[in-house]
Amino acid sequence: MSEHRCSLLAVLLLAVSAIDATVHGQVARPPAGGPDWSSIGPPTGNAQDFLGTWKLTWDGPVDANCPCHGMLTIEVKNTADGSGLAGYWEMKRSTAVLQGAVGVDQNVWVGHWALPDDTSDFPMKGNFRIETRGGNALTGSYQREGMTIPFRLSGTRN
Repeated sequence: MSEHRCSLLAVLLLAVSAIDATVHGQVARPPAGGPDWSSIGPPTGNAQDFLGTWKLTWDGPVDANCPCHGMLTIEVKNTADGSGLAGYWEMKRSTAVLQGAVGVDQNVWVGHWALPDDTSDFPMKGNFRIETRGGNALTGSYQREGMTIPFRLSGTRN
């Protein structure tokens, strides 16, 4: 009878350890981490495509004069990494200054714009996003600070 008990005990221990291994195999472990070695690939655009003078058309708040027309001149802004651009958006009453960086793909310019010397209670400033289209066209949007609606803009090389 003691042999039978020993055999039964051995079988039970094996069964418990098999169940224990199965349960531990199902425990979620943290991800291994580290790089997955995927490449972001080469840029699909060229930041140089932004530089120059553009005939710009834009929508704005409800206004009898819109769509509006003006010029946008874009040049390199001296930044430590050379990724910055500055733009001068000529409008009827003044010129807005755009400043920002070009994205990794080199075809999107994102930043802030403002009318310098605007001392009104609600100064004209906000955000913009402009994308090059084949080096001869721009599309994008701008949003005035304090407004929830962005407005479209587009341009062709002058």
